[in-house]
Amino acid sequence: MKAGPFKYWFSIILLSLIGTLFFMSFFGQMNFNFEALEFSLAIQIFDHGFTDFKITPFGTVRAKTHMAPFKLTIALENVDVNLLQNMLESSPNHAQILENFENQIRKISKIFLFRLLVLALLGGAAGSLLYQRNRLKPLLCGLAVGALVFSVLMVSAFATFDIKGFQNPEYHGALQAAPWMMGLAEQAFVQIDTLGKQLEIMAENFYLLFEKINSLQTLSTAEGSVKVLHVSDYHNNQAALKFVRQVVNSFKVDFVIDTGDFTDYATPIEAQLLEFLKGIPVPYIFIPGNHDSPAIVEKISQFPQVHVISEGVAIVKGLRIIGLHDPASLTNNIASPDSDTINIYQQKLLDLLENNSDEPPHILAIHNYKIGKILAGKVPLILHGHDHQFKIYEEDSTLVIDAGTTGAAGIRGLQATKEIPYTVALLHFQNINGEYKLSAVDSIKIFNLQSGFILERKVVEQQK
Repeated sequence: MKAGPFKYWFSIILLSLIGTLFFMSFFGQMNFNFEALEFSLAIQIFDHGFTDFKITPFGTVRAKTHMAPFKLTIALENVDVNLLQNMLESSPNHAQILENFENQIRKISKIFLFRLLVLALLGGAAGSLLYQRNRLKPLLCGLAVGALVFSVLMVSAFATFDIKGFQNPEYHGALQAAPWMMGLAEQAFVQIDTLGKQLEIMAENFYLLFEKINSLQTLSTAEGSVKVLHVSDYHNNQAALKFVRQVVNSFKVDFVIDTGDFTDYATPIEAQLLEFLKGIPVPYIFIPGNHDSPAIVEKISQFPQVHVISEGVAIVKGLRIIGLHDPASLTNNIASPDSDTINIYQQKLLDLLENNSDEPPHILAIHNYKIGKILAGKVPLILHGHDHQFKIYEEDSTLVIDAGTTGAAGIRGLQATKEIPYTVALLHFQNINGEYKLSAVDSIKIFNLQSGFILERKVVEQQK
C-alpha cells in the first residue's frame, strides 16, 4: 500500500524537476540594449560553474566563477556602428556611461532573476501536470519543486561567485589570438577620454615650447618652407588621434605622412576610427602597413584629403614621395613578410626609383624598413614604422626616421611590461635654390601622464 503513494509523489517530483530545468534552460534567454550595444543573458543547467562572455563573431572569454551547476552566458550580440560612432564623436563622459551601464546591469539582473523564477515555477507546474491534471496537490508540489530548485541554484551561485576568476580566463575562438580585448574593456574605455583631452592640451603647449626652440635654433622662415608630420602605428588608439589632430592644427603642418598600421585586426568596428580624418584639414599620405587590410585601405581612400600610395609616387607641396604598401595589406593576414617576399618588394622599389630617375624623390615612405633599406644611399630620406621604436639615424648617407608608434602600440601598449611612448616626428623642409632640403627634425615622445615627455630637435646639415 505504501509503495503506491511513494511512486506517485516520486514521479510528480521527478517530472517537476525535469520541467523546471527544461524551462529555465530553453526559455531563460533574455536580450537587452545599452546605447549602441545589444546583449543577451542565458543559463545552461548541468554545466561546470563557468561564466562566458561571448563577443560575436570573435569568440568567448570563459572563467570559472561559481560552484552552482550551471553556466551563465553574457553575449554581445550586435553593435550599432553608426550610434557608436556618434558616441565617440560627441566625446561623452565615459565615467557617467560606466555608471549608467552598472545601473542598467543591476536592473536587468533583477528582471532576469524574476524571469527565471517564473520559468522555474511554470516548469515545475508543467511537469506535475504531465503526470496528473486537474489536481491541486500535484500542482502545488510542482510549484514548490520549481521554487526550491531556483532558490538552491541562485543561492549557491551568489554565495560562491568570484569575479576574480576572470584574472586567469580561457579564450576560445578568434580571441585566442587577441587577449588584449579584455584590456580594451577593462582599461582603455575608462582612460581614453581623460588621456585624449590631456594629450590635446599637451600638443598646444608643445607648440609654445617649440616656438622657444625656434628662437634658440633658428630655422629659415623664408617663403617655401614646408612642415611634414610623420606618424605611424596608431593601432586603434583614439587618444593618439586627438593628439595628432591638435599637432596638425597648432603647428600649422602642411601635410601628414602615415606609414601604416592604423588598426589592429581591420574589423568594421576599427574602421570607424578612420572618421577622425574628417578633422584633419591638410593632405594625408597613407602607406598601408601589415595590420591594414584591403577593407581599411578602401575605407581610408574615400576621404578627399587622403592619398593612399600603394605603389607609386605622389607630389605634395613640391615634395616627391615614393611609397610602397606592406605585402600583408593586400590580404587579411597580418604576418610580416618572409625573405622571398622582401626581395620581391625591394625589386619593386628599385623599379620605382629607376622609372622616376628624371625627378629623384625627396622621401621614401614605407612601413617595414627591411624592405625600404634597399634604397639607403639612393634617396635622401626614408620614413618608416613597424618597429615601435622611435629612431633617427643615417645609413649610407640616407637619413632614416622611424616614427615609432604614435598610438603607443595601441590597446596592447596598456598591458606592456615596458612603457611605450607616443611618438611623432615633425620634419622641416626649406626651399634652397629652388629645391627642398630637410633642415630639421623635431621629435616628440610622450610617456604616461606621470612620467612626462621628451622634446628634441635634430638639425640636419645640408649636403653640397
